[in-house]
Amino acid sequence: MVEEKKLDKKALREARKKQKQLQKAANTLRRKMIVYCRDERFALALAAAVPTYWNDFYTIETADEMDQNESLRFFDWFFFDYQHEGEPRLIERFYDEHFDELEENQQAVLSGWLDAQPAAAYEYLDFDAFTNRFKLRDFLTQEEYVASSTAGSGYATKGDLILARLVPVGEELIFSTVGAFIPDDEITDLAEKMAAAKEEFLADQPDGDHTAFMRRHGHLIIHHAMHESVENDRFAVTRLDPTRVDKAVKRQVKKAVKKLRKRKK
Repeated sequence: MVEEKKLDKKALREARKKQKQLQKAANTLRRKMIVYCRDERFALALAAAVPTYWNDFYTIETADEMDQNESLRFFDWFFFDYQHEGEPRLIERFYDEHFDELEENQQAVLSGWLDAQPAAAYEYLDFDAFTNRFKLRDFLTQEEYVASSTAGSGYATKGDLILARLVPVGEELIFSTVGAFIPDDEITDLAEKMAAAKEEFLADQPDGDHTAFMRRHGHLIIHHAMHESVENDRFAVTRLDPTRVDKAVKRQVKKAVKKLRKRKK
């Protein structure tokens, strides 16, 4: 019995060690993902994707004004879900081009991400602060999940919709990047909007499924969130907030100052 307990503890330590290694590999892949998205080959796709995702609140001309979290969420969608004019998703291209260059743990994580679910909206059911795990229910399919997030619950509360992508890393589901949320009193007619969009999608793609629909039209959830922000007297995106004090604004201020100085000379 003692020997069995020793073996159990050893196996648990090994499992935790492996999970940490896979999490580290996932973090590295995220960085590689963003670099890949900025490849000049994808310039036309990027120019089309920015206003699509942000419903013209950002365009390629103003994309550098996104704050860090907005940028991370956009590139996550661009890499995992977006297809430019029927071309393969960037994650599929990245896999084909770079899989053999990755170390073993990164290969394992990337293989699990190829078929990861599209970004979605999840009802916040519960959160365990000790384990940093959310209990979530997909707003559209009603399937329930448990997912880890190192960012905690933030400002979201039970009943809100968490906007995120859940991806496998070893034995866990995690948030692929920092999530956003829709307050429960701003969910309003989101279900009806998505049902109408899905009906239209299936009329055009009768063999399509929910995954294909969400990859093509899941960004409509973001459009709804921004619409509700405006309706409730908030800024739809960070670049419209005159009080922002991040690096993007500082860059814009520097540019304006340089222009003024040139005019005075």
